[in-house]
Amino acid sequence: MQRFYIFPRKKSKSITNKKFYIIFAMSFKYIIRRWKAKAGYYEFLSIALPLIISTGTWAFQNFIDRFFLAWYSHDSYAAVFPAELLNSSIVFIFQGTVAYIDVFVSQYNGKKEYKSIGPAIWQAVYFAVLSSVGIFFITFFSSDIFNFIGHSKDIIHEEIKYFNILCYGSFFYLGSSTLSGFYAGRKKTKTVLLVNLIGIFVNIILDYLLIFGHLGFPKLGIEGAALSTIIGFAVVFIVFLILILSKKNNSKFNTRRLKPNFKFLKKFIRFGFPSGVHMSLDLSAITFFSLIVGTLGKLELSATNIVMNIYDLSYMPLVGMGITTSIMTGNYLGRNKASMAQKSVITASQIVFTFTIFTFLMFLLVPNFLIKPFAKGSELLIIEQIRPTIIILFRFIAAFSLFESLSIIFSSAIKGAGDTKFVMKLLIILFTAASITMYIAKKCFGLYGCWSILVIYGIILNASCYLRYKSGKWKKMHVIEMKVING
Repeated sequence: MQRFYIFPRKKSKSITNKKFYIIFAMSFKYIIRRWKAKAGYYEFLSIALPLIISTGTWAFQNFIDRFFLAWYSHDSYAAVFPAELLNSSIVFIFQGTVAYIDVFVSQYNGKKEYKSIGPAIWQAVYFAVLSSVGIFFITFFSSDIFNFIGHSKDIIHEEIKYFNILCYGSFFYLGSSTLSGFYAGRKKTKTVLLVNLIGIFVNIILDYLLIFGHLGFPKLGIEGAALSTIIGFAVVFIVFLILILSKKNNSKFNTRRLKPNFKFLKKFIRFGFPSGVHMSLDLSAITFFSLIVGTLGKLELSATNIVMNIYDLSYMPLVGMGITTSIMTGNYLGRNKASMAQKSVITASQIVFTFTIFTFLMFLLVPNFLIKPFAKGSELLIIEQIRPTIIILFRFIAAFSLFESLSIIFSSAIKGAGDTKFVMKLLIILFTAASITMYIAKKCFGLYGCWSILVIYGIILNASCYLRYKSGKWKKMHVIEMKVING
């Protein structure tokens, strides 16, 4: 006899559980298959994890600098983030250029033209030397720059000191980034990690000694933080130099071939400089944002600094994943395997999306836990005053991180093939538009208006890089020729 029900019957728990197990099993099977495949999860993570740890630990070092300075002085803490951002915005033009040597090394490595790698590295080092001279001359105008920005006089004084010292030692930052490409481009990222850990250890110890003046060292405050950073990079540069000039590396990679090659240098700048402009403008958008917010007042600047400091910890691992994407893309294109290069991008986007969802939930669910390290010393009373504002800003940065993270992967993929001019032109347009609209938003809507523009900037950047990637033009690009570079 057929039964009729007024209300639909509930599905039994056994059927629901069965569907769950089927979905779980299929997902697990897919992960295992992608883990073992070429251009899969294992290959990506074996390259990326050391780079993620390296970039993450340097971000952690910046984090250490800032909350040490938060314990030391409110003015020093308020000054360090804008000064560091402005310095990075300038230096990153050149750092992004020298770091592009990773792509040349990866494509030479893919083609097994090993003798070309050493001479190519030295051309990038020469560019780093010239760049550091140009950065040094910017310090003559640092006072005018920070006075133009319009922060309070006490903060400006601290900003100038920190900014100038970082500029004086810029070669060690650029040089260490260049030499690391010798290993990163060949997927030897564990070496990069180990060397960077040495520099970070030196940096942290000197931070503690020079900021507060412990164990007989001078009490230098914000100047001590800047000096510690420069000395840490100098140690990294020296260690890389010793390793690269070894007999073993010279015999295989021609690393003692120091003769300038102006033809290669010209090509290197042609591809690398747009990549540097991209990195600089991407950071300049954040810098301009921070400087604009700083004109709203100390409390707005402090709230923004805390949120951006914590965001840095999640952003720097994404930079490591982006570098990995460029390296894998370059290696496979060097072997003329465009389909495998595309698979490496799919792998990267899946891993990055998973990572970003985790950080997204952290920003939304546990903001008070993230604020806790800053709620000490001179910042304690200020943190309690601006805590509600900080929690709201975490919601903005959560939305921004979703789009910014994937844009890093798609832009890294097309840059790894040599499509750097598109990314540069895109950032010039977006940066100009964002700067104008952010200034207007500050006048009309205040702090939250500025943060809204930052989120919109991230959405447009991600969409543009994705559409360029989907066009497929990057698959036919290479930065190297068939002829081996011998200097």
